[in-house]
Amino acid sequence: MRKELNELIAKAKKLVNDKNREEAMSLADQLVEQYPNETESWGLRAYLHALNQSYNDAIADMTRAIEITPTEVFYFYSRGRYRFALQENQLAVDDFTNGLHLCSQYKKEDYREELHFWRAEAFLRLGRQNEALFDLAHVPGDEYTSWTDRLRTKADLVADCQKLSE
Repeated sequence: MRKELNELIAKAKKLVNDKNREEAMSLADQLVEQYPNETESWGLRAYLHALNQSYNDAIADMTRAIEITPTEVFYFYSRGRYRFALQENQLAVDDFTNGLHLCSQYKKEDYREELHFWRAEAFLRLGRQNEALFDLAHVPGDEYTSWTDRLRTKADLVADCQKLSE
């Protein structure tokens, strides 16, 4: 079963790369039906919803993935980004915070800097510059760059924090 699921997910990703999102979504819908207890099915469909800017659907699918595997940092990171896209800033902060707790609990460092960066951006939207600056202290180098709602650097976020303090 796992091999078949992985092959179908690879096929869906190829369809996306070939600019055939509709067929990829159809395949993702089939995978969710056929493999409802496999987080990869839900994660794939959430990703496809996000590509189509259907963030509420992406959040719902990522929430299901979290229910199945509540220890996966990436799922909290992804759902936080989808919530950020919808301006659900406190919920995004909550997801990024949960992701950071999981990083610490399970010694998973792959997403730590990104989680701090995104949480800082969400804190900025909430007008909470001190908390944003705390997060940015965990992000290396002023040139650290990520795409939130636009291309941003750590230096950009620090400057925005300073503007809020004035």
